[in-house]
Amino acid sequence: MSTEPHLPTPWTELQRRLVYALLKPAMRLCRAFRLPLGSVEELCRMAYFEEIRLQGNASQAQTALLMGKSLRTVGNLEKQYRTDFLAPETELEHARQVEGAFDDEPLPLETVCDAVPHIDPDEVERILDGLVNVGRVHLHGANGGRQYVLDPSFVSLVRDDVDTQIDGLRHQLDVIVAAVRARFFDRQRPALARTLTFVADPEEMEALGDAFVLDLRRRCIEAEEAALKRKGHGRYAVTFVLTPMNDSNH
Repeated sequence: MSTEPHLPTPWTELQRRLVYALLKPAMRLCRAFRLPLGSVEELCRMAYFEEIRLQGNASQAQTALLMGKSLRTVGNLEKQYRTDFLAPETELEHARQVEGAFDDEPLPLETVCDAVPHIDPDEVERILDGLVNVGRVHLHGANGGRQYVLDPSFVSLVRDDVDTQIDGLRHQLDVIVAAVRARFFDRQRPALARTLTFVADPEEMEALGDAFVLDLRRRCIEAEEAALKRKGHGRYAVTFVLTPMNDSNH
């Protein structure tokens, strides 16, 4: 049994470990979508720029100082931010062209590559793998016998209100980040985070989720009314998530 005293985690290490832990779920999506590292790095740069420059109301000079970049680089980031950097035309066009190579028959990778000779074969395979992961394309066979087939019945579940959906996602993640800050840096304020993993009949889960939300809403309303009567309160948020778990979630 070790008798060495427990040493607290250094502050700089804790910072990096927390950020790394929060980045991991985003990286899991990047892997599923087969985003190249260059795209991931660009998204990280732009997200950090937005947080400092726009959300933090920092000047260009302050942004450059915090990001450790030159004013010229920050100016270029600002110009890029004002464009549609989230939907690069070349990547979108390549994805459309790869999809356009299909008819009703399964195709091996080589045939798809021959149909779009101007696109690097490695990029074609990356695009196909990303389409497989969202259900647009199905993969049959293995290794040398792999063939891809376009799913004609595929219907994207992303509706026209995608901006509203993403705004809701941001709000949920804001609540999670606030809970992390409270748990690690502000122990005087109550914050709770629990995850329960279990098995259940899928047909029962919708009713279970509805019951959870109804009870949660009722309890939150009761807590708010009691606090308003006492005229002393703090602001809190609860985020609720219920989801099936499978190998792709890990």
